[in-house]
Amino acid sequence: MNEMIEKLKKNEKPFGLLSPEEQECFEKVGCKNCLYYDSGKKWHERTVNPFFDVSTYRIKPDYKPKPEFVDLEIIIVGGWLGVQIPGPGFPIELPYIFTHLHCLPSLQGFQCFWEEPKGFTGYMLNQAFWTISLVSPKISEGKKVFARFRKEKPCPKS
Repeated sequence: MNEMIEKLKKNEKPFGLLSPEEQECFEKVGCKNCLYYDSGKKWHERTVNPFFDVSTYRIKPDYKPKPEFVDLEIIIVGGWLGVQIPGPGFPIELPYIFTHLHCLPSLQGFQCFWEEPKGFTGYMLNQAFWTISLVSPKISEGKKVFARFRKEKPCPKS
């Protein structure tokens, strides 16, 4: 998605000639994050929906997509707390199939730990915490605890 966004920041094709994937990307980004080209040969702020097939749009140069996250439940394997990759093709990479709890905060993309309160269906980031020492007591209380990672890979530094 990030590659598509960067490409559409330089778009010169009318909306109707874009691929369905490119059109969907514009829709996800939203009109408020786009510019349109008018007959006066200028790029203007985009303020109204929908996107018209005959008009040309670009994603604003300073637009950054909201990060996507992956949550892995903290589990116990052989007496150790950690996370396990569910299988091949998982959207993030970890150093081992089972990665120990104490390693998680030092991994690139680690965001936080968070707990699932009893009777809760979904996640709430206001239940997030950073202290690794809270993980084991919360699991002992019968709560599910998750490690949250950014889905996209960080940019390599030159």
